[in-house]
Amino acid sequence: MPTPRIDLKKLLEILKSKRFLSKFFVGVAVVLVFTAGSFAGIFYDQHGRGADMSKFWNVYNLIHENYVGSVDNSKLIDGAISGMVSGLGDPFSSYLPPTDKTNLNTELSGQFEGIGAELVEKDNVITVVAPLPSTPAEKAGLKAKDVIVKIDGTSTEGMTVDDAVNKIRGPKGTKVTLTVLHEGASATSDIAITRDSITVASVSSKMIGNVGYIEVDQFGEDTITGMQNAVNDLSAKNPKAIVIDLRNNPGGYLNDVPPMAGLFLPPSVVVKEQYKDGKSDELRSTGLPVMPNTPMYILINGGSASAAEIFAGAMQDYKRATIIGEKSFGKGSVQDLIDLPGNSALRVTIAEWLTPNGRSISKVGITPDVVVTDNKTDSSDPVLNKALELANK
Repeated sequence: MPTPRIDLKKLLEILKSKRFLSKFFVGVAVVLVFTAGSFAGIFYDQHGRGADMSKFWNVYNLIHENYVGSVDNSKLIDGAISGMVSGLGDPFSSYLPPTDKTNLNTELSGQFEGIGAELVEKDNVITVVAPLPSTPAEKAGLKAKDVIVKIDGTSTEGMTVDDAVNKIRGPKGTKVTLTVLHEGASATSDIAITRDSITVASVSSKMIGNVGYIEVDQFGEDTITGMQNAVNDLSAKNPKAIVIDLRNNPGGYLNDVPPMAGLFLPPSVVVKEQYKDGKSDELRSTGLPVMPNTPMYILINGGSASAAEIFAGAMQDYKRATIIGEKSFGKGSVQDLIDLPGNSALRVTIAEWLTPNGRSISKVGITPDVVVTDNKTDSSDPVLNKALELANK
């Protein structure tokens, strides 16, 4: 519907004919006319999208007219935006106020203060994707797929992931108590965790006998450099096989995956992104691989998500690696982080990702080629042992 036309000249002539109307009020009238036209354009544009904004403004005005306390307009707007995004029903889309955006950037940089665990909203509850290795969360006994019922005695019912993260994160040396329900358990348990400075080098490597071992904890700012260094170092030692451990890797930067895959594959499609309008993009690896033929084994579990699943899925499709462990988390969507004024941001799901063969793993996960229960302890690691056994055959 077009924006209504206003005959501004005629309106001003009418206003000027009223003797009691001063030049000041004529000026105000001009501003009001232009403002009305602008709001009319916005109103009709929103109706064109099927949205009636009158209810929003009605509630906004009612709050100002009736609420007994003071009103912070910026908080009202932040709350409205958060509610609008949560209305999508997508656990991976969210509005990030300045503090949350800063926390996200800090976490992906590999340094922050907290407990060291990746959280997600799954089936309307706050769920642990994975505790990061050697962090307070892992040491205290937090596990992948744990449901967080309470944080310091406060119920997480109706709480967003960002709210939960803000409550759990805190200064080094302070404590937070999480009431959790372990997968398969019938009763909750309390886990007290002392926060610490979390420094996560996303890649570490070593030789285990004649087998090269690389552990990738997340896909962050240092992952590509770390992988290149690890692969070059291990390649010089001529390993019989290579094991890449992606267990409890919650993902991170999608763009890290193609160059990482390119260390082991010739130039290839690594992941396909399917967009809302039906169009799709292909993300490809480039360059020559360092280890094109070395036998490869990839370890996954229920804490392997997002970028970790993309990498494992591509290697599985090309039969480049044998996947060992438990079924992965099943996060098959791509989020974009869009900067907004005031150092806030919108994290919104923009696409579904598919493996090179067109497989969707959303809510399904990657099924290992060799299924081994991940009952890792300080003295035993059945999944890694199976990989070493196969590598040495």
